[in-house]
Amino acid sequence: MSASGEPAAGWAPEVEARGRRRPWARLLVGLVAVLLVVLLALPFLASSRIPRTPVDGLSAGGTPTNVLIAGSDSREGLTREEMRELSTGLADEIGGARTDTILLLSFRGSDAALLSFPRDLWVERCDGSVGRINVAHSIDGPGCLVTTVESVSGLPVHHYAEVTFAGFRDIVEAVGGVELCLDEPISDRDAGIDLPDGCQRLDGADALGYVRVRKIDDDLGRIERQQRFLQALAREVAEPTTLLNPARMWSLTNQAGGALTVDDSLGTIGLGRLAWAGRGLARGDVATYTVPVTPGTTGGGAAVLHPTQPEADQLFARFRDGAILERAAPRPEQVSVTVLNGAGVSGLAGQIAELLEGRGYDVVDVGNTDPRERTAVRHPVGERAAAELVADDLPGDPTIEESSQVTAVIIELGPDAAGDQ
Repeated sequence: MSASGEPAAGWAPEVEARGRRRPWARLLVGLVAVLLVVLLALPFLASSRIPRTPVDGLSAGGTPTNVLIAGSDSREGLTREEMRELSTGLADEIGGARTDTILLLSFRGSDAALLSFPRDLWVERCDGSVGRINVAHSIDGPGCLVTTVESVSGLPVHHYAEVTFAGFRDIVEAVGGVELCLDEPISDRDAGIDLPDGCQRLDGADALGYVRVRKIDDDLGRIERQQRFLQALAREVAEPTTLLNPARMWSLTNQAGGALTVDDSLGTIGLGRLAWAGRGLARGDVATYTVPVTPGTTGGGAAVLHPTQPEADQLFARFRDGAILERAAPRPEQVSVTVLNGAGVSGLAGQIAELLEGRGYDVVDVGNTDPRERTAVRHPVGERAAAELVADDLPGDPTIEESSQVTAVIIELGPDAAGDQ
C-alpha cells in the first residue's frame, strides 16, 4: 500500500473529481475560507464594504442555514490589460458571465458542510429550459440560480454570495501573496503561468493561474492543487504577520469586503454567524461533498453530467434534515494509519506502530520518509478529528497538517517521537 492510502469511494466526505470540467473554480472554497476569517475578525468594517443585491427565491429562516455561493467567471473589475495579463480572455470574447462554481454552505452554529454542484450538471432551470446548471445565472440573475438549485436538490436557500476573478486576485494580494512549495515546474500558457519547482510566494496573478491550470494532468490533480491552495491561503490569513499587522488587516478586510457580493437580507449579524460557522473552513474541519453524477451527452453530442440516483437524493436528504452535520467523534478502531520513520532512529516506526496497535488503531503500513525535525500527522480534507485523536496518542509534540495529497492518516516521525513510549 502507498503512503497515501487507497482512494475514497462513493459520496462520503471527499474531494470529488469525477466528470468535472474547468475545476479551476474550486478556488472559491479557499477564497470563502479567507473571507469568513476576515469577517470574523472585523465583521462591522467588512460588512460596510460588501455590496448588497436583491435576490429572488430565497427562503426565510430555518435550520440548518444554507448559503448558496457562486464563483463567477465575470471579468468585472478587470481592465482589458488586466484580462490579458491574467490570461482570463477578454469579456467581449467570452460572451457573458456564468457560474463555474456553485457551492452550498450548510451550517448550524459552528458545524458546517459544503455541497458542490458541478457546472455541467444537466437540469431543468428556473424558466423551464433544460440545460447546464451554470447557465441559470445568465437567464435571470442570481434568483434563477437559487430557484434552480432549490428545485434540483429540494434544499431551501436562505442567503446568496458571489465572487469574481478580480475578487480572488485582490484577496491574494492583500495577504502579501501565498507561499507554496511545488514538487515540479508548472507551465500552462492558457493559464498564464510558468512556475519553477521549489518553494515560492505566488502573487495574485500567479495564484489565479495556479488554480486555473488544467492542461498538465487530470481533474483529480487540479482539484488537489486547488485544495492545497485553500489551506495555504487560509494559513496566510491566520499568520501573526497578518492578524497582528493593522495595516495588512485593514487592507485585507477592505479587499474581502469588496470581493464579495451578497443578498440584501444578509446583514452584519448574519455575516457574523456565517463567519462563526466558517472557522472550520480555515482549519480544514469542514467536509466537502459533491452531487453524485454520471457522465452523459446531449442530443448534439456535448458532454454533460446527470445526477446519479438514488445516491444524489440520499445526499440531499442528509443536508435537508441536518444529519450531514452530525459527525460522531472517531474511535481508534475506525482510524487507519501509516507510520513513516523520518527521525533517523532505527526501528522507531515499528515501535510506534506497536504502540498504536495496542491502543486499537489499524496500522496499515510502516516505512521510511525524508528526515524531519518534528513529528507530523498528515490527514485528508475533512478528517482532522481522526488526526487529533492519533496525535494525542503519540509521544512528543506532533503537528497536525491537512493535505489534499493523502487519503489516509499518515504519521511522519521526527526525533521528538523517540521519547518514552
